Amino acid sequence: MTLDAVRNEIREIDERIIDLIAQRQRLAVRIARIKQEEGLSIHDPAQRKAVLDRVFAYAVESRIDPVAVRSIFELLVGMSEERQRGCSGDGNLP
Repeated sequence: MTLDAVRNEIREIDERIIDLIAQRQRLAVRIARIKQEEGLSIHDPAQRKAVLDRVFAYAVESRIDPVAVRSIFELLVGMSEERQRGCSGDGNLP
């Protein structure tokens, strides 16, 4: 396999990762709606910890750097919270 072929495979994976992040962001909007309906806070420290603990453990199982994976998911959770905060209270969610 050539270097260009491997780089193309990586590019395809990168695009799939971006698609999954976009899907995660769309779900954050749905979560925002539910939280608004139930009068819940956007920031949920217990859920944040559960997500970060879960991905850390899965990274260990997958034999990839769990600290790096945790850092990536700290960013993703932060993006989700920011998306939820960006949702207006009048029901006009993006």
